[in-house]
Amino acid sequence: AEALIKEARQRQHRRWFFIAIIVFTAMIVSGVSYVIVSSPSVRARPTGTSSPSKTVSPAQSGPFVSPKAPYALSVAANGALLACDTGRDQILRRLPSGKFRVIAGDGKRGFSGDGGPAIRARINVQGDSGIAVARNGTVYFADTGNGRVREVLPNGIIKTIIGGGTRTLGQGSMPALDASINKQFTVTGLAIGPNGELYVAANAVYRLGLGGLLHWVVGKWVPPKDWPKNWGGVFSNPAPQSDFTGATRLAFDGKGDLFVAGGGGIFGIYEMARNGRLRFVGVFRGDAGGPPSLAARTGGSVVVAYNAGIFRVSSSGTRKLISPSPVTSATKSPLSAALGAPHQRNGFIGGDGVAVGRDGDIYVDTNAGNGWTGVSAILELRPNGRVVPLWKS
Repeated sequence: AEALIKEARQRQHRRWFFIAIIVFTAMIVSGVSYVIVSSPSVRARPTGTSSPSKTVSPAQSGPFVSPKAPYALSVAANGALLACDTGRDQILRRLPSGKFRVIAGDGKRGFSGDGGPAIRARINVQGDSGIAVARNGTVYFADTGNGRVREVLPNGIIKTIIGGGTRTLGQGSMPALDASINKQFTVTGLAIGPNGELYVAANAVYRLGLGGLLHWVVGKWVPPKDWPKNWGGVFSNPAPQSDFTGATRLAFDGKGDLFVAGGGGIFGIYEMARNGRLRFVGVFRGDAGGPPSLAARTGGSVVVAYNAGIFRVSSSGTRKLISPSPVTSATKSPLSAALGAPHQRNGFIGGDGVAVGRDGDIYVDTNAGNGWTGVSAILELRPNGRVVPLWKS
């Protein structure tokens, strides 16, 4: 009997031993699988897709603030309005409640934070900074003062994607992080192309492609000693791709054609069709002399904002006035009247920033620092013609 009991105990011990081996093996396999599944891919990702990086918890969301000097505007796929605030050195998102929340920048001018939470980073946005939003919510902005283009991923992480290098921009391709973005090649305009790739205006126009390569698209890449003749008043002879220069703002229309604004002294707009054909659209210049701002529009037109007002412009150059500028019409302008006393006669200069919403709403802003107005504001022009102030100083 004792021999039988001893043998039974030995069998039980062996059974537990084998169970322990099976459990331990399963844990190891599970751990390896987790590492394989969760490890970031080393393959290049297209612009507008988020990388598997660390996330920002809701407790790390940016604070609510009041804008100071909003300049560039963009509208996300979900309808949210974003602004590049040059007065705060921050990127702001307007919530449905009407409040503005910080999504990038700690409010102190400088450079820091790549790889960490965007709301803790330091940025240096200036009057020529641009902003764009990909369909997945990734926000791109020109950190002009730091010579970079940076992105804020949907998880709240910020990183540099263009600039910080020593190579001079030119015709051809180069790693985007090798590019030197200086005073001659300041990035001023950003736009998302039909394929979701990021386009930047840095005197010429460049496209950020797969693998982080920056590709020349159109325009003269070396600042000339004198502006090309077509920017000096002779507009009947549009410049070829290698000639026109001074690209400042970009927009894609509903057909996927690229519109480029820029120039020197006298400003105009070019259109580049998807087949590469380039044509001159027309002159867009007001008394204040600044370049126009562009925004995407469904169909075959774009919205242009400059000193003379807000226009809808077709590829043929036909202009339809949406709202005149207070510079020429004083309080008769809906833009000026919407600001209310005592700002009506201070003027509202379209051209600082413009964006088009999902329902055709047009958003424009002005900056008190442009020398023509004493008020900073963001206005919404609705399709029914009503002008609604979203914020004003």
